[in-house]
Amino acid sequence: TKADVITLQERIVGVEIAATRYFNGKNWIGPALINIEHKKLFPGDLGPTTSEMGTLGWYESKDSKFTKLTLNRIRPYLQKINYRGVFDINCIVNKNGCYPLEATSRFGSPIVHLQTELNNSSWFEILNYTARGIDFDLKYKKKFGVVVLVAIPPFPFAKKIDEQSQIGTCLHFNKAISDKEFKRIHFEEISFDKKRKKYYVSDDRGYLIYITGTGKKIEFARKSTYDLINKIHIPKMFYRNDIGLKFSNDGIFKLKRWGYLK
Repeated sequence: TKADVITLQERIVGVEIAATRYFNGKNWIGPALINIEHKKLFPGDLGPTTSEMGTLGWYESKDSKFTKLTLNRIRPYLQKINYRGVFDINCIVNKNGCYPLEATSRFGSPIVHLQTELNNSSWFEILNYTARGIDFDLKYKKKFGVVVLVAIPPFPFAKKIDEQSQIGTCLHFNKAISDKEFKRIHFEEISFDKKRKKYYVSDDRGYLIYITGTGKKIEFARKSTYDLINKIHIPKMFYRNDIGLKFSNDGIFKLKRWGYLK
């Protein structure tokens, strides 16, 4: 198609990082959840861009320079419009500055599953106080968290191919999975057959389950997550095995050196 106007944007090289927080019309509820998205299909940030393959995140105990340059600057406007809900700003940052990529005023996936894992306060409390405009001290785990998408074909492509349909395919879990671990499996396109007592694939988009894990260090959160994934067996399942790895080895040190994180 013919385009009357073409906008060229300067490419900024740096570290991609986002901050998510709930706003009750007057104030922020709880601290910011700093998060690192992984949108490329394959490990090493290769392949086509997906909705997202996984996320690394943690709650700040105190506002960092990054939060002050992003979420805190939009606070007066959110007060003005009496905004109530979740708000996220994703950026590229480098030693020269902070460059916003997108602002999102809705629940994000899979970060909502990561919040479920990291929050000690209930969703009822968080959403109730947010909607009613009441200040609230959000309780959370002082740990790093990782969430990983486990998918099957035709993901990440939207086209459904009948020959590739896996509707009805059962999920198999190692007997070693504990009840506590099972709570870290977040189902999406999965249903439960009461007669057979089996979980099975019930849609054709390929989004199956999200697995979460936490730890005092990023490597501990990664190990917790991937150890659980290894106890789940689904024909043709795939996932990225490097969620949080690049940031742990490189990005976090750059952000600290540039002064964005404490």
